[in-house]
Amino acid sequence: MAIDGRPLISGAGIAGLTLAICLKEYGEDPVVVEQSPELPDQGYMMDFYGSGWDVADRMGLVDKLRALRYPIDKLQFVNSEGKPYTSVPIKRMKRALNGKYVYVRRPDLLRILYERAKALGVEVRFGTEVTDLRERVTHVDVMFDDSSTGEYALVFGADGVHSGIRQVMFGDESQFARFLGAYVAAFHVEDHDLPFRRTAQIHEEPNRVAFYYPLSERSLDATFVFRLDEVDVPPDHQLSFVRRAFKGAGWIAEALLEAYKGKAPLYFDTLTQIAIPRWSRGRVTLLGDACGCLSLLAGQGSHMAMAGAYLLAQELRRYDGNHSAAFAAYEAMMKPEIARRQEDAAAFAKIFIPTTQSKPWVRKLVTKTVFNPLLLPLTMGAFGSKSILESDED
Repeated sequence: MAIDGRPLISGAGIAGLTLAICLKEYGEDPVVVEQSPELPDQGYMMDFYGSGWDVADRMGLVDKLRALRYPIDKLQFVNSEGKPYTSVPIKRMKRALNGKYVYVRRPDLLRILYERAKALGVEVRFGTEVTDLRERVTHVDVMFDDSSTGEYALVFGADGVHSGIRQVMFGDESQFARFLGAYVAAFHVEDHDLPFRRTAQIHEEPNRVAFYYPLSERSLDATFVFRLDEVDVPPDHQLSFVRRAFKGAGWIAEALLEAYKGKAPLYFDTLTQIAIPRWSRGRVTLLGDACGCLSLLAGQGSHMAMAGAYLLAQELRRYDGNHSAAFAAYEAMMKPEIARRQEDAAAFAKIFIPTTQSKPWVRKLVTKTVFNPLLLPLTMGAFGSKSILESDED
C-alpha cells in the first residue's frame, strides 16, 4: 500500500486505534489526535464477540482479551428485591459462541489497542482537536485547536457520535441524529458493601433498566438506561438528572447512586443513532460511531467500529492507496450492514425498556426462553454473532 503522505486519524477510540494499527502494519505512518488529555476512560462493560472478535483475532489480540479476569460467573435477571428469575451461566454464553466471547470493559479494550499501537510506533497526540479542514488536490490542510497546522494525505474522522470531523465536512449533527427516546449513564463505584457474588445482574422496571457488573469484591460498574424525552442536560446536572430518573427504583439503584462519589457520571449521553447519507468527501472519510452509531442497546457498536476500521484499511491496501476507490468500496460493504443493524437496534430499543403497559410475567417468560441453551445461539445471532468478516479473504 502506498498512501502519498501521512494519514491523520481524529479520535483515539476503538475505531481510530484499530485503523491506526492496521495502517501501521501495512507500512503507513498514521498520526492519531485525541481531544482528551489522556486515553479516554469513559465506558461500560460489554459483551465482546462476533465481528469484533474476528478483527481482534486477526490482530493477534485475543489472548490479551481472554486474560482479562472479572469475577463474573453468571448473568442474572433479578426482581426488585434482588431475587433472580433467570440465571445464565457465562459458560453457556461461551458455548453458544464456540468460545469466542468475553466480558470486556470499554476502557480495557482501548488500553489493549493503545498498547499495540504504541508498540508499533504509532504517534498519538493527546489534548489535540481538529478545528478546520481545507481539502487540496494532493492533500488536506488541517487546523488544530492550538493554532498549529499540518498537511495530511487523508483524514479519518473516528471521533465518535459527536464527531467534529463530521461537523466540519457535512454539517450540524442534528441532521443525522436519531434519538431513540432514552438516556444512558455509566458509573464506577470503587468501594461498596453491596450484595454481589460473582454475578452480573440486570434489573428492569417501567421506563428504566439497570445493569450491574462486579469488578472485584468491593468495586463494580453500573449502567443505567432510562426512557425520557430529549432535553438539554448540562454536565453539572447529569448526576441529579439520573438520580431523579431512578428515584424509588427497586433493588440497589438508589443505594448505588448514593455510594457514587463522583460529581458526574463517567459516561452520559442520549441513546442516539447516527445515519448519514454519505461517509466520505474527497480525501476525508468517517468511521465508527461518527457515521454509523447503532446505540449502546445494539450491543455491537465496538464490534462494528473494529470491523469498519479493519475493512477500510484492507480496501486502502487493495487499491494501493487510491482513496477514492477504497472509500467507495468501504462504504459499499459497510453501509448496508450498518443500516440493517440500526433498524434492528431501533426496534429493539422500543421493547427492551419496559413501559407501564408491559406485562412483567410475559417479559420474564420471554427472557427465560431466549436464554434457553437450545435457543441461545439464535438469540446471539440476532445480536450480531455472525461476523461480517466471515467471507472476507486477506
